[in-house]
Amino acid sequence: MTAKKRREKDTIYLVPHTHYDAIWAFTKEDYFHINMVLILKEVVELIEKTNYKFMIEQTFLLAELEKRYPEVFAKIAKYIREGKIEIADGEYLMADTMLPEGETLIREVLEGKRYVKEKFGVDVPVMWQADSFGLNAQLPQMYKKLGYKYVAFRRGVPKRKPSEFLWEGLDGTRILAHWMPFGYRAGLDLTKLDESYDKLKDLAATTQILMPSGSGVTAPQPETSMAVTAWNEKKDVEMKIATPVEFFEALDKEIKENNIKLEVRKGEMYSGKYSEVFPSCCSSRMWIKQELSEYEGWLAYCERWSTIAYLLNNPYPSEETINCWRKILYLAFHDVAPGTGMDEGYEEVRHFRGFFNTEMTNRCNRVHTQVVEAQSETGFESDETHIQLLKMRGYGDLIAFNSLSWEVTNWIEMDLNFDRGKIVTISGLQSGDEEIDVEVLKFARYDDDSLRYARIGFVPTVPAVGYKVYKILEREPKRHPYDPNFIMERGNTIENRFFGVDVDPSTGLIDVSLDGRGETRERICSANELVLEEETGDLYYHRATLGTPLKTEKGEGVKYGSFRVENFGIAKSPLRRVINVETDYFSLRWPYRLTEKMEPLIWRHKFLECIKKIIVYRDIPRIDFVTIIVDRHPRARIRVRFSTDMKSSTYACGTQFGVVSRPTDQWHYKPKGGWVEDPCGTFPSLKWFDYSDGRKGLTVIHRGTPENEVRDGDIYLTLLRSVLMLSSDGRMGPAIPVPNAQELRRYVFRYSIYPHKGDWWAASSYKQAYEFNCRLDAMQLREETKLPLKQSFLEIEPENVLMSALKKAEDGAEVILRFYETKGEETDAKITLFREPKEVRVVNMLEEEDEEVKKELKCEGKKIELTLNPFEIVTLRMKM
Repeated sequence: MTAKKRREKDTIYLVPHTHYDAIWAFTKEDYFHINMVLILKEVVELIEKTNYKFMIEQTFLLAELEKRYPEVFAKIAKYIREGKIEIADGEYLMADTMLPEGETLIREVLEGKRYVKEKFGVDVPVMWQADSFGLNAQLPQMYKKLGYKYVAFRRGVPKRKPSEFLWEGLDGTRILAHWMPFGYRAGLDLTKLDESYDKLKDLAATTQILMPSGSGVTAPQPETSMAVTAWNEKKDVEMKIATPVEFFEALDKEIKENNIKLEVRKGEMYSGKYSEVFPSCCSSRMWIKQELSEYEGWLAYCERWSTIAYLLNNPYPSEETINCWRKILYLAFHDVAPGTGMDEGYEEVRHFRGFFNTEMTNRCNRVHTQVVEAQSETGFESDETHIQLLKMRGYGDLIAFNSLSWEVTNWIEMDLNFDRGKIVTISGLQSGDEEIDVEVLKFARYDDDSLRYARIGFVPTVPAVGYKVYKILEREPKRHPYDPNFIMERGNTIENRFFGVDVDPSTGLIDVSLDGRGETRERICSANELVLEEETGDLYYHRATLGTPLKTEKGEGVKYGSFRVENFGIAKSPLRRVINVETDYFSLRWPYRLTEKMEPLIWRHKFLECIKKIIVYRDIPRIDFVTIIVDRHPRARIRVRFSTDMKSSTYACGTQFGVVSRPTDQWHYKPKGGWVEDPCGTFPSLKWFDYSDGRKGLTVIHRGTPENEVRDGDIYLTLLRSVLMLSSDGRMGPAIPVPNAQELRRYVFRYSIYPHKGDWWAASSYKQAYEFNCRLDAMQLREETKLPLKQSFLEIEPENVLMSALKKAEDGAEVILRFYETKGEETDAKITLFREPKEVRVVNMLEEEDEEVKKELKCEGKKIELTLNPFEIVTLRMKM
């Protein structure tokens, strides 16, 4: 077939649209005004007068339009029902897909699609990812299970041609995908439609050509209809003013009728070869990433325990939960979570801290109390398990809660208050026959020497999605003669049964090793070294002119400055050792030459203060770090380095509902052929990443500091970047100063390492990451509270099947349980509930029955058994 004949068969789908930003270069109110008054009102008039069509992305804008301009909203609703306006994407807000939790991405769609169905009575078959900075590897599965048939996206594709392909996720799910080769502006310039067509056709897999005609906050062009008419009068190739679903349905039909075998592309779309994905935005305004991570974890915890309380006959806080989720969904927006907007746009986000502190603290206390009251009132069935639990009922002083779907042993801290004369000392805790140590962190006494207040830390073992009750011991707890756990010091070395930690008091740095003692141990890494680097970039890109750090704690870098240890000490308890280090960075010391011979005498220009806590536990195979930085150093990137002697070309990163492999040493890679965005070496991770040589490895775990790099065997975790411009050269956005993004403030960073044998798969690194991020919680019990000493409400086995959500269904009285396989292997899973369900159904992520997600379930009493495919996400709807 000749090129001319093929061109005559082509059909061009010109899709007028505008991309909505909740915040970016303008404020939220600015964007509301532009989109509602200057864009959507004009769209309505054009549709009334011509054959114009339009696409709208996000329901957040529509919900606000309904409140402010109901007459415009009514017309838009009419045109949506008539197919003249299409909602594609359909999220509450278009989220960044690399930084938020997978569950957050599901809720963005769930909230948006429910709104669309309720207000307009239509479905949203097309996911339109116009501007998210890369796409995670589980989205094909998520999109299919969220009711999408097709996906169009702009960023991250690793291969240019063809622009249509089957995108395959980690679990093998495939979805028909279109990559926008020229972004969402291919048809924006109506005078260059011929040029755009030629370029798009060269990349297309079929005769169906998608030509988006819009951009960010771009007004409709009244001449569109005339331009299309003029095209069709002169050309043999038909052009239609269309919506995305028209293109995809025609594409799908042609593929099936002609038996076209599309190329399959697997995994995440996170390449800068043909479009920007802005990896450095993973460290812009790091406080936003930290707060998103914290709020996601907090709400997941409250939602799970609210569901347990609901099953124990308490009301479910639906409205409060939705209100909290909407704030998190706003945080997850693709210009909020990455931190790439101007300063004023984040003022509202800053106020979320007060809201969540109040709301989540009160919610946790309320739901804990509801569970305790329900359990203390009993009401157990008379089966053997509950008879045993009844025998174990007793009085307790405190109760520890675990929200994870497996039994967890972890550190927990809590505050206790006492009446005068009740307690004199706290030496341990007891639950049945179990007695454990406790560390009193601080306390206050009455004048009779009895305790008025105490903050304690301890390491309980708490059942899956359950609790354990403890009573305070005023005597030393009994020691188990065969307990393998220990913690001890020998000189500057701290040892437990998991590893050894050698401490250098002159720098505050540690060396970590596995196996044996003393010289027989195998070194894993030198850990927790601050690296101060030059930063000349902006919110989108890290840039530096130096080929070396400004300074590291080991002394590398520019000769003038240096770190200095101001204070060092090790605090001891039966449960842990806490290494306390205070370090300052000075930009100038004297002498700065011949430093190998002469000690510094004068230190000036202190621009960085650092307080480090390095925590080695007796009973936990992690080393936890709390690093407080008071930053006064502009134009700097601060990272923490873990130096190893391991060599591998890849490392593993936690991602949404799974694990992906990433290349190491990308900083050195200089691609041929000119990439749109050269590799910089850094990548995002969700909760954890792991570097291993197959024989041994190191998992780095974090709370909301996602940017990482592995270079020359060294592992880097970025703490912050200090920049002054939104886009310093005006290419990625306006050159707006962003003084708040200089990060001249106090930061608290929490991260951890898990040294292990083998790789992440053998070491179950994800489990340690979840335990570090999803902390145990505890509350003090009222006097004379009597309830079972321990209880599990839900357990999922084996450990590679992780719970993502436990919530009340959006409609109806049922309960939703979502979980996924995370090792990449077929797994027979077993779910054990605290009561027998009346009905269990597999549903999609919209909580609806769906032929495509059906699975065989075996339900016997309180147990549910099923087989999961590698990286499969399953949602159950249970009538309890």
